[in-house]
Amino acid sequence: MPYGELLSELGALCAAKRTGTMFIATSDNQSARIGLRQGEIVSLVFRTRRGFEAADHIRKITAGRFSFSDAIVDRDSSADLPDTPNLLAWLTGDAPPPVAAPPAPLTSAPRPVPPAAARPVPSPQLAKVQAVIEAELTEFVGPIAPLLCRDHIARAAAAGPPWDFPGLVEAVAREIGDRVKEDRFKQQALARLRER
Repeated sequence: MPYGELLSELGALCAAKRTGTMFIATSDNQSARIGLRQGEIVSLVFRTRRGFEAADHIRKITAGRFSFSDAIVDRDSSADLPDTPNLLAWLTGDAPPPVAAPPAPLTSAPRPVPPAAARPVPSPQLAKVQAVIEAELTEFVGPIAPLLCRDHIARAAAAGPPWDFPGLVEAVAREIGDRVKEDRFKQQALARLRER
C-alpha cells in the first residue's frame, strides 16, 4: 500500500488508543517499527536508526505492507520524539519539523511491562518447523519474517496435530506477495522440511 495509506492506518491505531507495535515492510525490503502506548507514539525504529532520526527515514518510504501486534517490541521509549499529533502531521507532510519533547527525567520510574498476549505454545515438532519456515522466509522478506509467521504458527498450534505442513508453508508463502518468490520459497521450505 502507498505511504499515505500506511500513515492513515497509523493514525487510526493512534485514534483507537491502541498499545503495541506496527511493523512495516517497505517495498524495497527495509523494515520499520512504530511503538504505541495507549495511542501515543513512543518509539520509532528504521533499520538501525531510532527516534527522530528514524522518523526522517520513515518519511521517505514510498510503499509497503504493515501488520500490528499487541506486543510491545521496544521497551525503551524514544525520548527525542515530539507529541503524537505533531509527529503524525510531520510524517504526513502536513507540518514543518516538530520540536522534540524534552527528555524524561532520569529519576522517572520504569514503565510496567504488560503481560504477553496468550498464544498457544508450539510443540517441539511445530517449533522446529517454525524455525525452518522463518529461516527460509527471511531470505525473501528480511527481518520481518518471524512476525509474518507468528499468526500462522499460532493457528496451527491451536488446531493441534496432525499438522498440514505443506498447507502451512502455502499460507506463509502468500505473505511474500510475489508469485515467483512465493514459488521459490515453497520449494526451498518444503525441501528443508523433508530433510528433517
